[in-house]
Amino acid sequence: MPAEIDVPNHVQRLLIVDRTAPQNENLAVLEGLISGEAPFEVRNAVEATIATVQQELNSSPRYEIIRARERLRGGLFAQTFPTPLTWPQIEALCREYDADAVLALEKFSSDFIVTDKRQIIKKTEGEGRNSRTVEVQGIYAEGVASVQVGFRLYDPISKNITDQRDFEKTNLWSAEAETKTQALALLIDKVKATQYVGQLAGASYARRIAPMYLRLNRMMYQKPNDNPALARGARLGEVNRWEEAVEVWENGLNFPHKDKTGGRICHNIAVGYEVLGDLESAKYWAGKAYTDYGLKQGRTYARSLNTRMIQEERLRQQLSREQ
Repeated sequence: MPAEIDVPNHVQRLLIVDRTAPQNENLAVLEGLISGEAPFEVRNAVEATIATVQQELNSSPRYEIIRARERLRGGLFAQTFPTPLTWPQIEALCREYDADAVLALEKFSSDFIVTDKRQIIKKTEGEGRNSRTVEVQGIYAEGVASVQVGFRLYDPISKNITDQRDFEKTNLWSAEAETKTQALALLIDKVKATQYVGQLAGASYARRIAPMYLRLNRMMYQKPNDNPALARGARLGEVNRWEEAVEVWENGLNFPHKDKTGGRICHNIAVGYEVLGDLESAKYWAGKAYTDYGLKQGRTYARSLNTRMIQEERLRQQLSREQ
């Protein structure tokens, strides 16, 4: 899938920089105490966020990723972006690491809130065949972790901040037990919870600036049995013999069949051509399933293929090295 935004094609080597070192260490410690976060907890969450960005970007064919060794002062616990890095700073980083652009994590704040309430819970008593489920008075606990992160993408060639984006991610965990102590012990640890939502934020940002592989699911028809080409072609497709499958299905249309069967054969042919990378032919056969045989799924499939063709063109532009 193409990236959400178009990054200039001359950006091939991308440097990732951690710019969340606090501007004032004493103030950061105070803010951490107020929010209930130890400095190492936040640092671990920041590292999880950046590591995920790096991992996700490495899985894309778009960039070569470099990770900076230094940690720059920026927006730890900040709600707003710090002053942008200067272009001499960006140019110096690019020279040092032989990079084309700089992606900086510039602000990071997190929170983890735990609530609990008394309610009826289910409990298993006994073992094996003698076990039974009973309802008892207990405690239901919830933990909600959230992070707010901010990324900037600096392009020293055009002297533009290509992207500046905030991401907020949250996730909820729950646990129940007979006592509050037991329920909290079963709940996810705050450090792990914050790292997890940081990873969610990192993955989301990576998809914003880099094309990513996506698994698509397509349905193939094998029935009705009045035309054996349906099932035979599907079996060929299951063992990745798609050219033969398409040939079998196309030949199957030459034999007497009901409209329902003809529509399903056309749909399968479209699937075969899509797997083979011929989206024009796939769209034609999906449309034929609807126009010639009234298969409604063919209309839906043709529309999705049209959307994919538009995305493919944008993807080609994003992966082009031409400036």
